[in-house]
Amino acid sequence: MNGIAISVYDKFEEVGVLIDIIRKNWKENYFISLCSNHPEAKKYIKDLDVNNFTQGSDIKFSPEMPWKWRGRTNLVCRVLDTIKKSCLGAIEGGAEYVMHLHSDAWPLDEYFMINIINKMKENNKKAAVRGFGLTYYAPDTPLGNMDDMFFIFESDYFKKISFFNYHPLELFPHKLSPHGVLILLFLGKVGIKNFFYYADYSQLEYWDGKKKILPFERAKPSIFDPITKLLHVHTDAFPNELGKSVQAYYLVKYNVTKGENIKRFIEKYYIPKEDLFEKLKRIEDELDRGIRRLGYNPIIFGRNFSLKRKILKKPKKEKIKILIKNLINSFYYKIIKKRDLRTLNLYHDSLWPYKDIYQLYNEIIIPEDFPDEYKYLWFKDEPK
Repeated sequence: MNGIAISVYDKFEEVGVLIDIIRKNWKENYFISLCSNHPEAKKYIKDLDVNNFTQGSDIKFSPEMPWKWRGRTNLVCRVLDTIKKSCLGAIEGGAEYVMHLHSDAWPLDEYFMINIINKMKENNKKAAVRGFGLTYYAPDTPLGNMDDMFFIFESDYFKKISFFNYHPLELFPHKLSPHGVLILLFLGKVGIKNFFYYADYSQLEYWDGKKKILPFERAKPSIFDPITKLLHVHTDAFPNELGKSVQAYYLVKYNVTKGENIKRFIEKYYIPKEDLFEKLKRIEDELDRGIRRLGYNPIIFGRNFSLKRKILKKPKKEKIKILIKNLINSFYYKIIKKRDLRTLNLYHDSLWPYKDIYQLYNEIIIPEDFPDEYKYLWFKDEPK
Protein backbone atom coordinates (compact mmCIF):
# COMPACT_ATOMS: atom_id res chain seq x y z
CA MET A 1 0.00 0.00 0.00
CA ASN A 2 1.17 3.54 -0.80
CA GLY A 3 0.54 6.54 1.37
CA ILE A 4 -0.48 10.19 1.36
CA ALA A 5 0.95 12.54 4.00
CA ILE A 6 -1.09 15.72 4.51
CA SER A 7 0.07 18.73 6.51
CA VAL A 8 -2.38 21.47 7.48
CA TYR A 9 -2.93 24.19 10.05
CA ASP A 10 -6.59 25.24 9.97
CA LYS A 11 -7.84 24.73 6.40
CA PHE A 12 -10.01 21.78 7.40
CA GLU A 13 -12.63 22.33 4.70
CA GLU A 14 -9.89 21.85 2.10
CA VAL A 15 -8.63 18.73 3.90
CA GLY A 16 -12.12 17.23 3.68
CA VAL A 17 -12.16 17.79 -0.08
CA LEU A 18 -8.63 16.41 -0.48
CA ILE A 19 -9.50 13.23 1.42
CA ASP A 20 -12.62 12.78 -0.73
CA ILE A 21 -10.44 13.11 -3.83
CA ILE A 22 -8.30 10.22 -2.61
CA ARG A 23 -10.97 8.05 -0.97
CA LYS A 24 -13.90 8.55 -3.32
CA ASN A 25 -12.36 9.34 -6.71
CA TRP A 26 -9.23 7.16 -6.78
CA LYS A 27 -9.23 3.40 -7.33
CA GLU A 28 -6.38 2.23 -5.08
CA ASN A 29 -6.50 2.22 -1.28
CA TYR A 30 -4.02 4.62 0.34
CA PHE A 31 -2.77 5.04 3.89
CA ILE A 32 -3.59 8.66 4.79
CA SER A 33 -1.54 10.35 7.49
CA LEU A 34 -2.55 13.82 8.67
CA CYS A 35 -0.73 16.32 10.87
CA SER A 36 -1.98 19.67 12.14
CA ASN A 37 -0.56 22.14 14.67
CA HIS A 38 -3.97 23.66 15.35
CA PRO A 39 -4.79 23.19 19.06
CA GLU A 40 -8.34 21.98 18.27
CA ALA A 41 -7.52 19.98 15.16
CA LYS A 42 -8.94 16.71 16.51
CA LYS A 43 -12.38 18.30 16.80
CA TYR A 44 -12.36 19.38 13.15
CA ILE A 45 -11.03 16.16 11.63
CA LYS A 46 -12.95 13.63 13.76
CA ASP A 47 -15.27 12.67 10.86
CA LEU A 48 -12.56 12.45 8.21
CA ASP A 49 -11.41 9.08 6.90
CA VAL A 50 -7.74 9.15 7.86
CA ASN A 51 -5.61 6.24 9.05
CA ASN A 52 -3.37 8.29 11.32
CA PHE A 53 -3.53 11.71 12.94
CA THR A 54 -0.55 13.36 14.64
CA GLN A 55 -0.91 16.51 16.69
CA GLY A 56 1.80 18.92 15.57
CA SER A 57 3.86 20.93 18.04
CA ASP A 58 2.28 24.12 19.35
CA ILE A 59 4.59 26.57 17.59
CA LYS A 60 3.17 30.06 17.94
CA PHE A 61 2.60 32.12 14.80
CA SER A 62 0.38 35.06 13.95
CA PRO A 63 0.34 37.45 10.96
CA GLU A 64 0.62 40.22 13.55
CA MET A 65 4.08 39.03 14.58
CA PRO A 66 6.95 41.03 13.08
CA TRP A 67 7.88 39.00 10.01
CA LYS A 68 11.57 39.67 10.49
CA TRP A 69 12.69 37.71 12.41
CA ARG A 70 10.18 36.07 14.71
CA GLY A 71 7.22 35.56 12.40
CA ARG A 72 9.19 34.06 9.52
CA THR A 73 11.22 31.75 11.77
CA ASN A 74 8.16 30.46 13.63
CA LEU A 75 6.14 29.87 10.46
CA VAL A 76 8.94 27.96 8.73
CA CYS A 77 9.37 25.80 11.84
CA ARG A 78 5.64 25.07 11.98
CA VAL A 79 5.56 24.02 8.32
CA LEU A 80 8.63 21.78 8.73
CA ASP A 81 7.11 20.25 11.85
CA THR A 82 3.90 19.22 10.07
CA ILE A 83 5.74 17.92 7.01
CA LYS A 84 7.96 15.78 9.24
CA LYS A 85 5.16 14.34 11.37
CA SER A 86 2.66 13.71 8.58
CA CYS A 87 5.32 11.84 6.58
CA LEU A 88 6.53 9.85 9.61
CA GLY A 89 2.93 8.83 10.27
CA ALA A 90 2.70 7.35 6.77
CA ILE A 91 6.08 5.60 7.06
CA GLU A 92 5.18 4.09 10.42
CA GLY A 93 1.81 3.05 8.99
CA GLY A 94 3.58 0.80 6.49
CA ALA A 95 3.17 2.83 3.29
CA GLU A 96 5.69 1.72 0.65
CA TYR A 97 5.82 5.05 -1.20
CA VAL A 98 4.53 8.34 0.19
CA MET A 99 3.45 11.58 -1.44
CA HIS A 100 3.41 14.72 0.70
CA LEU A 101 0.64 17.29 0.23
CA HIS A 102 -0.54 20.47 1.89
CA SER A 103 -4.30 20.82 2.39
CA ASP A 104 -4.58 23.01 -0.73
CA ALA A 105 -2.40 20.77 -2.91
CA TRP A 106 -4.85 18.61 -4.85
CA PRO A 107 -3.74 15.84 -7.23
CA LEU A 108 -6.71 15.49 -9.58
CA ASP A 109 -5.40 12.37 -11.36
CA GLU A 110 -4.37 9.24 -9.46
CA TYR A 111 -2.24 7.98 -12.34
CA PHE A 112 0.25 10.80 -11.85
CA MET A 113 1.39 9.19 -8.62
CA ILE A 114 1.40 5.68 -10.05
CA ASN A 115 3.42 6.80 -13.09
CA ILE A 116 6.02 8.64 -10.99
CA ILE A 117 6.47 5.66 -8.67
CA ASN A 118 6.97 3.38 -11.69
CA LYS A 119 9.56 5.81 -13.05
CA MET A 120 11.34 5.79 -9.69
CA LYS A 121 11.51 2.01 -9.75
CA GLU A 122 12.71 1.88 -13.37
CA ASN A 123 15.51 4.39 -12.67
CA ASN A 124 16.37 3.11 -9.17
CA LYS A 125 15.52 6.47 -7.59
CA LYS A 126 14.42 6.94 -3.99
CA ALA A 127 12.52 10.20 -4.41
CA ALA A 128 10.92 12.40 -7.06
CA VAL A 129 10.33 16.13 -6.75
CA ARG A 130 9.34 19.15 -8.76
CA GLY A 131 10.56 22.74 -8.59
CA PHE A 132 12.77 25.38 -10.20
CA GLY A 133 15.68 22.97 -9.98
CA LEU A 134 19.23 22.84 -8.67
CA THR A 135 20.50 25.90 -10.56
CA TYR A 136 17.99 28.31 -8.97
CA TYR A 137 19.77 30.21 -6.20
CA ALA A 138 17.89 32.76 -4.11
CA PRO A 139 18.39 33.99 -0.53
CA ASP A 140 15.85 31.52 0.88
CA THR A 141 16.89 28.64 -1.42
CA PRO A 142 20.65 29.09 -1.94
CA LEU A 143 21.30 25.49 -3.01
CA GLY A 144 18.41 25.06 -5.43
CA ASN A 145 14.64 24.85 -5.21
CA MET A 146 12.14 22.05 -4.77
CA ASP A 147 8.45 22.19 -3.96
CA ASP A 148 7.38 21.24 -0.44
CA MET A 149 4.27 19.55 -1.86
CA PHE A 150 3.78 16.79 -4.44
CA PHE A 151 7.14 15.17 -3.64
CA ILE A 152 7.22 11.37 -3.45
CA PHE A 153 9.68 9.14 -1.61
CA GLU A 154 10.39 5.49 -0.90
CA SER A 155 9.66 4.88 2.78
CA ASP A 156 12.26 2.21 3.49
CA TYR A 157 15.09 4.36 2.17
CA PHE A 158 13.96 7.48 4.01
CA LYS A 159 13.65 5.44 7.18
CA LYS A 160 17.13 3.96 6.65
CA ILE A 161 18.76 7.40 6.28
CA SER A 162 16.65 8.90 9.12
CA PHE A 163 15.58 11.66 6.75
CA PHE A 164 12.96 13.10 9.07
CA ASN A 165 15.23 13.06 12.11
CA TYR A 166 15.65 16.82 11.88
CA HIS A 167 14.97 19.70 14.25
CA PRO A 168 13.52 22.76 12.44
CA LEU A 169 15.45 25.24 14.60
CA GLU A 170 18.74 23.63 13.53
CA LEU A 171 18.08 24.33 9.84
CA PHE A 172 18.32 28.15 9.80
CA PRO A 173 14.59 28.92 9.53
CA HIS A 174 15.41 32.63 9.85
CA LYS A 175 16.95 32.40 6.35
CA LEU A 176 15.78 29.28 4.56
CA SER A 177 12.22 28.65 3.39
CA PRO A 178 10.80 25.11 3.67
CA HIS A 179 11.86 24.69 0.02
CA GLY A 180 15.42 25.69 0.88
CA VAL A 181 15.49 23.39 3.91
CA LEU A 182 14.18 20.42 1.95
CA ILE A 183 16.74 20.76 -0.84
CA LEU A 184 19.48 21.00 1.80
CA LEU A 185 18.25 17.74 3.33
CA PHE A 186 17.81 16.06 -0.06
CA LEU A 187 21.36 16.92 -1.12
CA GLY A 188 22.88 16.00 2.25
CA LYS A 189 20.84 12.93 3.17
CA VAL A 190 19.13 11.48 0.08
CA GLY A 191 22.03 12.13 -2.30
CA ILE A 192 21.77 13.78 -5.68
CA LYS A 193 22.05 10.46 -7.53
CA ASN A 194 19.00 9.12 -5.68
CA PHE A 195 16.33 11.65 -6.61
CA PHE A 196 15.13 13.43 -9.73
CA TYR A 197 12.86 16.24 -10.88
CA TYR A 198 9.74 15.04 -12.66
CA ALA A 199 8.67 18.62 -13.51
CA ASP A 200 10.34 22.05 -13.60
CA TYR A 201 7.29 24.38 -13.41
CA SER A 202 7.57 25.33 -17.10
CA GLN A 203 4.19 23.79 -17.90
CA LEU A 204 2.27 25.47 -15.07
CA GLU A 205 -0.85 27.49 -15.89
CA TYR A 206 -3.19 29.93 -14.15
CA TRP A 207 -6.95 29.31 -13.81
CA ASP A 208 -7.63 30.83 -17.25
CA GLY A 209 -5.05 28.71 -19.07
CA LYS A 210 -2.41 31.45 -19.34
CA LYS A 211 1.18 30.39 -18.68
CA LYS A 212 2.45 30.92 -15.15
CA ILE A 213 4.61 34.05 -14.86
CA LEU A 214 7.82 32.62 -13.41
CA PRO A 215 9.31 32.93 -10.89
CA PHE A 216 6.95 35.51 -9.35
CA GLU A 217 4.62 34.39 -6.54
CA ARG A 218 5.56 30.79 -7.17
CA ALA A 219 2.47 29.08 -5.74
CA LYS A 220 0.08 32.03 -5.73
CA PRO A 221 -2.65 32.75 -6.47
CA SER A 222 -3.04 29.39 -8.26
CA ILE A 223 -0.99 26.98 -10.33
CA PHE A 224 -2.11 23.98 -12.33
CA ASP A 225 -0.06 21.44 -14.24
CA PRO A 226 -2.19 20.29 -17.21
CA ILE A 227 0.04 17.24 -17.75
CA THR A 228 0.16 15.81 -14.22
CA LYS A 229 -3.17 17.41 -13.15
CA LEU A 230 -1.63 18.79 -9.96
CA LEU A 231 -3.54 21.78 -8.59
CA HIS A 232 -2.56 24.34 -5.96
CA VAL A 233 -4.83 27.26 -5.10
CA HIS A 234 -3.79 29.72 -2.40
CA THR A 235 -7.30 30.94 -1.66
CA ASP A 236 -6.16 33.88 0.47
CA ALA A 237 -4.45 35.38 -2.59
CA PHE A 238 -7.83 35.74 -4.33
CA PRO A 239 -10.50 38.35 -3.52
CA ASN A 240 -13.47 37.34 -1.36
CA GLU A 241 -14.03 33.58 -1.72
CA LEU A 242 -13.28 33.43 -5.44
CA GLY A 243 -10.23 31.26 -4.75
CA LYS A 244 -12.56 28.54 -3.54
CA SER A 245 -14.64 29.06 -6.66
CA VAL A 246 -11.48 28.42 -8.69
CA GLN A 247 -10.98 25.18 -6.75
CA ALA A 248 -14.60 24.16 -7.40
CA TYR A 249 -14.17 24.99 -11.10
CA TYR A 250 -11.29 22.52 -11.40
CA LEU A 251 -13.17 19.79 -9.52
CA VAL A 252 -16.08 20.08 -11.94
CA LYS A 253 -13.89 20.44 -15.03
CA TYR A 254 -11.99 17.23 -14.29
CA ASN A 255 -15.04 15.37 -13.00
CA VAL A 256 -13.65 14.91 -9.49
CA THR A 257 -17.08 15.15 -7.91
CA LYS A 258 -17.62 12.07 -5.73
CA GLY A 259 -17.81 12.39 -1.94
CA GLU A 260 -19.97 14.38 0.45
CA ASN A 261 -17.29 16.97 1.23
CA ILE A 262 -16.72 17.62 -2.46
CA LYS A 263 -20.44 17.87 -3.18
CA ARG A 264 -20.95 20.41 -0.40
CA PHE A 265 -17.94 22.37 -1.56
CA ILE A 266 -19.17 22.56 -5.16
CA GLU A 267 -22.69 23.54 -4.09
CA LYS A 268 -21.30 26.34 -1.93
CA TYR A 269 -18.60 27.81 -4.18
CA TYR A 270 -19.08 26.76 -7.82
CA ILE A 271 -19.57 29.59 -10.31
CA PRO A 272 -19.92 28.87 -14.06
CA LYS A 273 -16.63 29.34 -15.87
CA GLU A 274 -17.63 32.42 -17.90
CA ASP A 275 -18.96 34.29 -14.86
CA LEU A 276 -16.00 33.33 -12.67
CA PHE A 277 -13.38 34.32 -15.24
CA GLU A 278 -15.15 37.61 -16.01
CA LYS A 279 -15.30 38.55 -12.31
CA LEU A 280 -11.61 37.81 -11.84
CA LYS A 281 -10.62 39.67 -15.01
CA ARG A 282 -12.56 42.77 -14.00
CA ILE A 283 -10.93 42.85 -10.55
CA GLU A 284 -7.47 42.10 -11.93
CA ASP A 285 -7.67 44.83 -14.60
CA GLU A 286 -8.65 47.40 -11.98
CA LEU A 287 -5.82 46.37 -9.65
CA ASP A 288 -3.26 46.42 -12.47
CA ARG A 289 -4.22 49.96 -13.45
CA GLY A 290 -3.53 51.09 -9.89
CA ILE A 291 -0.28 49.14 -9.72
CA ARG A 292 1.00 50.66 -12.98
CA ARG A 293 0.32 54.16 -11.66
CA LEU A 294 2.82 53.38 -8.88
CA GLY A 295 5.50 52.50 -11.42
CA TYR A 296 5.27 48.73 -11.02
CA ASN A 297 5.28 46.16 -13.78
CA PRO A 298 2.29 43.97 -12.78
CA ILE A 299 4.09 40.75 -13.73
CA ILE A 300 6.21 40.91 -10.57
CA PHE A 301 3.05 40.27 -8.53
CA GLY A 302 2.43 36.99 -10.38
CA ARG A 303 -1.31 37.82 -10.57
CA ASN A 304 -1.60 37.72 -6.77
CA PHE A 305 -4.73 39.77 -6.06
CA SER A 306 -4.26 40.22 -2.32
CA LEU A 307 -0.65 41.36 -2.68
CA LYS A 308 -1.66 44.08 -5.14
CA ARG A 309 -4.50 45.18 -2.89
CA LYS A 310 -2.14 45.42 0.07
CA ILE A 311 0.14 47.76 -1.89
CA LEU A 312 -2.75 49.91 -3.12
CA LYS A 313 -4.09 50.37 0.43
CA LYS A 314 -0.91 52.10 1.59
CA PRO A 315 -1.10 55.80 2.61
CA LYS A 316 -0.64 58.44 -0.10
CA LYS A 317 2.77 59.57 1.19
CA GLU A 318 4.08 56.02 1.10
CA LYS A 319 2.74 55.56 -2.44
CA ILE A 320 4.66 58.64 -3.61
CA LYS A 321 7.87 57.15 -2.16
CA ILE A 322 7.10 53.85 -3.90
CA LEU A 323 6.60 55.60 -7.25
CA ILE A 324 9.90 57.50 -6.97
CA LYS A 325 11.77 54.36 -5.95
CA ASN A 326 10.26 52.34 -8.81
CA LEU A 327 11.15 54.99 -11.39
CA ILE A 328 14.77 55.05 -10.18
CA ASN A 329 15.00 51.24 -10.06
CA SER A 330 13.41 50.90 -13.48
CA PHE A 331 16.04 53.18 -15.03
CA TYR A 332 18.92 51.55 -13.13
CA TYR A 333 18.08 47.91 -13.78
CA LYS A 334 16.64 48.20 -17.28
CA ILE A 335 18.98 50.78 -18.81
CA ILE A 336 22.22 50.48 -16.84
CA LYS A 337 22.35 46.93 -15.46
CA LYS A 338 20.08 45.39 -18.14
CA ARG A 339 18.91 42.75 -15.67
CA ASP A 340 16.17 40.25 -16.47
CA LEU A 341 13.19 40.91 -14.16
CA ARG A 342 12.87 37.18 -13.61
CA THR A 343 16.32 36.90 -12.04
CA LEU A 344 16.47 40.27 -10.28
CA ASN A 345 16.05 38.79 -6.78
CA LEU A 346 18.20 35.72 -7.38
CA TYR A 347 21.86 35.31 -6.52
CA HIS A 348 24.20 36.36 -9.32
CA ASP A 349 25.48 32.81 -9.77
CA SER A 350 21.97 31.48 -10.37
CA LEU A 351 21.72 29.75 -13.75
CA TRP A 352 17.94 29.40 -13.81
CA PRO A 353 16.18 29.30 -16.26
CA TYR A 354 19.03 28.88 -18.74
CA LYS A 355 20.63 25.65 -17.56
CA ASP A 356 19.73 22.68 -15.40
CA ILE A 357 22.24 20.92 -13.17
CA TYR A 358 22.72 17.95 -15.54
CA GLN A 359 23.47 20.26 -18.46
CA LEU A 360 25.88 22.34 -16.38
CA TYR A 361 27.94 19.41 -15.06
CA ASN A 362 28.09 17.71 -18.45
CA GLU A 363 29.58 20.93 -19.80
CA ILE A 364 32.11 21.69 -17.07
CA ILE A 365 33.29 18.24 -15.96
CA ILE A 366 35.90 16.39 -18.02
CA PRO A 367 35.85 12.77 -16.77
CA GLU A 368 39.56 12.29 -17.52
CA ASP A 369 40.33 14.93 -14.87
CA PHE A 370 39.21 12.52 -12.14
CA PRO A 371 40.61 9.18 -10.89
CA ASP A 372 38.86 5.79 -11.08
CA GLU A 373 37.15 6.27 -7.72
CA TYR A 374 35.09 8.99 -9.43
CA LYS A 375 34.13 6.66 -12.27
CA TYR A 376 30.40 6.92 -11.48
CA LEU A 377 29.23 10.37 -12.51
CA TRP A 378 25.68 11.08 -11.32
CA PHE A 379 25.03 13.70 -13.99
CA LYS A 380 25.46 11.12 -16.77
CA ASP A 381 22.43 9.30 -15.39
CA GLU A 382 19.56 11.77 -15.89
CA PRO A 383 16.15 10.01 -15.74
CA LYS A 384 14.29 10.13 -19.05
